[in-house]
Amino acid sequence: MAPRRSPRPAGPYPYLDDAEYRVQFVEAGLADPRCTLDRSALERMATEVVNLKPLIATSGTKRTGIVVTGFKAVHEVVTEHGTLYELHVKQPGLAGAINQFNIRFAYDVAQSTAVPTPRVVAARSPGGGQQAVLEVEFESEQALTDHLTYIEGRLTAAEKARNYDLKADLAVSGQSERATYHVVRYRVGGQVWDTVAATAGSNRTRHRHDLFGLQPAVGLLGLPQQSLGGPQGQRWRSPADWRDRFTTQLNKHADVDPDDIEVPADDPVESKKAQEKRLWAKRAADAVQVAITDAALIIGYVPNDGIRPDFDAALASTNLRTHLRGPLDFTGANQAMASGRKLVDRAFADDAITELEHAVLTGATPAAHLDDDPREAVVKLVRLVDRVVFPTNIACLRRTTKVLVEPSPSLLRAKHAQTRGEIRSALLTAAVGGVDLPAAAMDTLHQKTVRKGFDTTGLPAAELITAALSTKPSDGRDAARVELGHIAVPGLVNGKVLLGSYGSTGDRRAVSTKLAAARITDDGIILFVEAIDAFAEVMQRRAGRQVTARRDELAEGRLRRVADGAVVTSVTTKPADSEWFTTQWPVETDDSGDNAGTASDLSPSEKWAEKLKDITGLVENAKKGANALDKHFEAMRALVGPGRDMTADERQDWQDELDNLKRIVENAGVHLRQLRYRHKDTEATTGGLDDFTFGTESTQ
Repeated sequence: MAPRRSPRPAGPYPYLDDAEYRVQFVEAGLADPRCTLDRSALERMATEVVNLKPLIATSGTKRTGIVVTGFKAVHEVVTEHGTLYELHVKQPGLAGAINQFNIRFAYDVAQSTAVPTPRVVAARSPGGGQQAVLEVEFESEQALTDHLTYIEGRLTAAEKARNYDLKADLAVSGQSERATYHVVRYRVGGQVWDTVAATAGSNRTRHRHDLFGLQPAVGLLGLPQQSLGGPQGQRWRSPADWRDRFTTQLNKHADVDPDDIEVPADDPVESKKAQEKRLWAKRAADAVQVAITDAALIIGYVPNDGIRPDFDAALASTNLRTHLRGPLDFTGANQAMASGRKLVDRAFADDAITELEHAVLTGATPAAHLDDDPREAVVKLVRLVDRVVFPTNIACLRRTTKVLVEPSPSLLRAKHAQTRGEIRSALLTAAVGGVDLPAAAMDTLHQKTVRKGFDTTGLPAAELITAALSTKPSDGRDAARVELGHIAVPGLVNGKVLLGSYGSTGDRRAVSTKLAAARITDDGIILFVEAIDAFAEVMQRRAGRQVTARRDELAEGRLRRVADGAVVTSVTTKPADSEWFTTQWPVETDDSGDNAGTASDLSPSEKWAEKLKDITGLVENAKKGANALDKHFEAMRALVGPGRDMTADERQDWQDELDNLKRIVENAGVHLRQLRYRHKDTEATTGGLDDFTFGTESTQ
């Protein structure tokens, strides 16, 4: 019989489950064929969950004997890198850790010289199988602390991009969105321990801990014992050693109003006790909405047949899906995919696309079959999807709006452009064979473009690249660069260079803005070509073809690839990662040092676009100035008008002011008339105060 537990105060904050249920949780994981965690990982995960009993599947009865057979509430998540298995649980708000190896910050760490870059590898079972665990090795605990401090700083910097206070939201409304966690095994010197880090939900975990008065390092390094009156310099690594003690204090003070606790000024000892009691009462009040949250724990990973197991890549894929827009289930039941299939079927029925193109867009035939040349296959695929989703001719426009039950093209709005963008992302994903292309990271076209369709140059891939690389500014080069950037987007998204403008990526600019900044540089055009080549490799692999690296003058190797924890980049001086692409490009016009791009000459249309940027807002300022002038003279008339006794000097000074103003108003009148569409009688008015007519019409 288990020993009786000493009485503990009840309250909203949950304690750890009994040890016997934690043991059964571990047994369930070891018995479940979907779970690829070992015993130590399961023991650590058991401390992250409350109400374990409903999660454990059993067979038999008390008479025949109850046998633990596995888990309940396991959900399958399919990615292009294999299948993940999630266990949906109730998690204490105290649990979890921020993820040091989040896809949004991994590249930043690899670039930084201030912090060590750890080796991150997928853990293997004794039989050589793939575990749902990442193993991380640091030389020392100080190196680990430096790395963690850097990530905390990046989270803080990314937080500044939010237009709301996440911590305040959690305190008032709780956590409605389920966070996802996976096991990380740390090897630091001679120590080895497991923790459960956020695949998606680092910021939520961090702010929850802050409400509890905990530092972000607690979930990873453990709690310093001095926090609960213990010795300094020591910490409890396992939550089983400290979580219940911390929870006891929270429940003890859960019904206490911090403002009701008086702090005596004349007794230092009692004052310290009162201050500590007030602190616990404040923690209990602040964190009550996140006492228990929903979570998904990654318990298993099964790689796809024929590919190199990559647990890290599978996690990154789910993180981008859930963090940027929410997982898109690319099946017939998904709204974007369902609408896309309707468009494709109707276009095929109208002979607008061929049988091969129909098979590609529905996923029946790999997109690499569109052309023998890999680059040309990418160009044809993107143009094919655009032709179906963003058609240009009248008949196709009518077909698209009818299938999607949209208003007439002139009435299309931003919400329709967003829906079309999601359909385009779904069709590209299906055509390439499951490569995840989040709609939020794609270049959603403006509603004006959606109304008339997306025009293309029609140039073959080789000619399109040549035109974009031309050193002579021209409208033709502009058009080639715009289309080249558009075609490169799937490769940039698949390479995690474009992360979209959602979540805490630290950048809120639209993808179209980023592309516009890149395409005015020679380096940007070269990067676009490389992204097309990288996506072409993905298409070739999906088609089961042998892929050979393209070796020509444009194969710089600036896109970053990560293999077994090591970052592979051929050109280290100008790596292409999301941080560099979204926040630093373009910079100085020369090519010295570590510049992000070498600016090329602007074409006439680009120069005009730059001039238009300069006058943004000036029209509104002019309106405000004119209104202010009108109000001013309305008020002045009572002061200087009829019946006002003025000296000769005062009248002369006032007349001089009016004469100066007259010249300004006359010039403004000329400019306003020249801005009209019709120019037929520009000298019809004098522009005086008494005869001011806006427009070109004659006053006669």
